[in-house]
This record gives sequence, structure tokens and C-alpha cells, in this order.
Amino acid sequence: MLYSTQEVAQKLGISKDTLRYYEKEGLLPAIERNHLGYRTYTDADVEWILLVCCLRDTDIDMPILKIKQYVLLLKDNNRGSILERQAILSEHKDYILNKVVRYQNLLKMVDKKLDFYGELLSTKDIESSKCIDYADAWEHFKSILGGIA
Repeated sequence: MLYSTQEVAQKLGISKDTLRYYEKEGLLPAIERNHLGYRTYTDADVEWILLVCCLRDTDIDMPILKIKQYVLLLKDNNRGSILERQAILSEHKDYILNKVVRYQNLLKMVDKKLDFYGELLSTKDIESSKCIDYADAWEHFKSILGGIA
């Protein structure tokens, strides 16, 4: 099946400008054009774009230069580059896993703070419901999380 730029952009939730940027940067295979000169994307093109989007959508994005390196290795389709491709993705996976751990720790801190406020709101003793100051709260939450670097 063939798709227009607009259809691909809508399907993947990205802008047409992003599609053109990816093409200009050499992140996509050559996109065919119809008799009127408009880009026409195949299912394989859409899958390729989805991979690029996946690599870009991981927090602070995989840098374009790293994606270019990966894409060039894919385009080369050389069995000898499999180890390099694997290394790029493995490095990126480690980066993502580190971010997941960090966000899990941040989520714990937010949950503990929400629990703290819930307890304050549910207490009938006005004196004990006074908020502790920020420095004390921060030390308290660092100890709950096992320390924060």
C-alpha cells in the first residue's frame, strides 16, 4: 500500500516537516515519488520511520548523528556491520534502562510526598499537621529513597 506524507505523519503522530527532516538528514531510504512529484511511502518505509521515531523518542533522544551511523549500517546491509549495529542499540538500551531506574526513584519520592500530604490532611491534631520545612523534608525523603546522589 502507498501512503502520502500527510497519511504517514498522521499515522505516526509526527509532523510532515519531521518526515522531510528525516529524509534530508539521510535517516530514511530513498522515498519514491509519484508522477506529480509527491512522496509516496510504502509499508516498509513506514516501518523504517517508526524505528527512527523509536530511537528519537527515548527521553533526551538518541542523537541524530548516532541514528545516522546506525541507518548507514542498515542501508549498507552488510552482515559484517551486525556487531556495530548491535553495539549501538545495546548502548542505547543501557541509557534507557538507567533513565527508567532514575524515573522509578523520582516516582517513589513523589509518592512518598503525596502520602505525607495525605497524612497531614487526615490528621485532627492541628499542631502535628504543620508542615516541616523544606530542608527537613528533603533529608527525610533522601533517607526513604536510600540516598540520592
